[in-house]
Amino acid sequence: MKRHAALTSTYVNGFDTHDNLSSQNASGVQLAPLKRIARGVLLGFGLSLCFMQAVGSTDLNQISMTPKQYAYYSLNDLTQYKCLATLYGKESAWNPKAYNKSSGTVGIPQGKSVWLLTATPIQQTEWGLRYIKARHGTPCKALQHWKQFNWH
Repeated sequence: MKRHAALTSTYVNGFDTHDNLSSQNASGVQLAPLKRIARGVLLGFGLSLCFMQAVGSTDLNQISMTPKQYAYYSLNDLTQYKCLATLYGKESAWNPKAYNKSSGTVGIPQGKSVWLLTATPIQQTEWGLRYIKARHGTPCKALQHWKQFNWH
């Protein structure tokens, strides 16, 4: 009985007028070290945001994705990506060093631009996406054209 009275007294006396623990911590955990850890985590997270590459970065040399990932991210449309993946799979097998002797086309998009010879795989993919948009509108329309004429 005395033990129950002592516990009740401790918790009753520890609550303020809004039923919050005031001077006592029920779990016995010290809050100061937790606050320091939380501040450190938030500071680290904030600093990482400062040094992260921007998602919309236009520097294609700084992107650390595969050409397929970049194409999917750029298109943001699964249907269009599947058409592009099929098209580039047939044209170059996504090989940035692909070369077609009969047409003189090079790279992942199999373009006739000499620039593609020195471009990174991401740059080649970006070039191909721009070409498709300008010439066909969408990768699915480019794939339809390729199926009909064997080139896009």
